[in-house]
Order: sequence, then C-alpha cells, then structure tokens
Amino acid sequence: MSAVRVPAIAEHTATVIFMHGLGDSGSGWKFLADEYRRNPAFNHVSFVFPNAPKQKVTLNFGLEMPSWFDITSLDKVEAREDVKGINESVGRMRSFIKEELDKGIKPERIVIGGFSQGCVISLMTGLTSDIKLGGVVGLSGFMAQRSSIVEMHKKAAVKIPYFVGHGTNDPVVKYEYCLLTKQILESLNMPLEFHEYPGLTHSVSPTEIEHISTFLQRVIPK
Repeated sequence: MSAVRVPAIAEHTATVIFMHGLGDSGSGWKFLADEYRRNPAFNHVSFVFPNAPKQKVTLNFGLEMPSWFDITSLDKVEAREDVKGINESVGRMRSFIKEELDKGIKPERIVIGGFSQGCVISLMTGLTSDIKLGGVVGLSGFMAQRSSIVEMHKKAAVKIPYFVGHGTNDPVVKYEYCLLTKQILESLNMPLEFHEYPGLTHSVSPTEIEHISTFLQRVIPK
C-alpha cells in the first residue's frame, strides 16, 4: 500500500496513521512526524501517511487528482455523497490498521487521523470500528453519512477517544460542520477533546499541533 512511513526510533509500540486532504499526498504531512520527533516521548511511535489514489473530482471540474472520494459540493456536503468512494477509503484505512496489527501492535496503541477528506475517512472508520483503537484525530473535516452513522455505530458500539479541531474562518469546509460532528460524537457519549481555532482557515496551526501532541501522549503514552 502506498504511504510515507516514518519508523519508530526506539522499540515500536504505537502507530499513528494520518490521511491527507484532497489533492495532497502523504509527504505533505510528514512534517507532523518531523515535528514530534523532536520530543523523546514519541520515540516509540511509527508514523504512516497514506497516499490517496488519483481519481476525477466533480467539484474540481472533473480534474484527476489524489482523492479519497469524489466531492460534488462543499456547500451541502450531505448532498450526493460518494458513499461508495468513502466506504472504499474506509477499507483502505482498515488495511493500514491491519498492517500494524500484523506487526504485533495492539489496537489500543493505534491512532488514526486525517485532515479534510482524511478527517472524513478517519471519523467514519472510528465510528464503525469493531476494535478499540487508541484514538481518532479529525482536523478541518466533516462527518459523512450523518443520517445513518448513528445506526452504523450501534453495530460496533466501541468507545474511542476523539480529538476534533477546526478553524473558525475555514472557507473550504465550513466551521458549522465541525459543530455537527461534535454534536454526533457527544450524542454517542464518545470521549471528545474539541478545539476551535479563532481566525484559522483551512489549515493547521502551531497551537493545534501542540494540542494534538498532548492528546497523542495521553492516549498512546511511552
């Protein structure tokens, strides 16, 4: 499976799998591992940054680019959702999780996450997982299949810690979408760490990176 992999420095006992957003690549998020490598608290952690397959994206006039699923509109993300594409990429995330399990990493020592499109896949994977993962990090994304996700989760019924972060000035994925995500996670009594970042657009900030670091050290400690 195509991904940028950053191995652990010490004995490998935990893994973070993080999916990029539309048009990006795994290498675009390697900086996260580079940043956390400065802290010895992450020496036991391996980082995996999967690469999305290239496909035509309706929102971008049918241009082909790295994408986890097709998007028709960001004004009403629940309209004409690419359920097939989302489910296929959830399957990809599960394959990366299995890869770590096969290495002997315990499920509660695996954290999945993503930005924008990658956030969508991570949230969906977490809520439909039948194994207790270490945590889910969702940045600047939204909850897909909102009308059915609660029922889908009931079949798994696993409690996983969530970190959700979103900029209040995001012009791409509206801030109100993260509030809907928050509402759904709270209704399911999920352990949730929620952060809004005033003035932040569709990106990640140094403060957010610090908050994620604290979250990761808590859920997959050394």
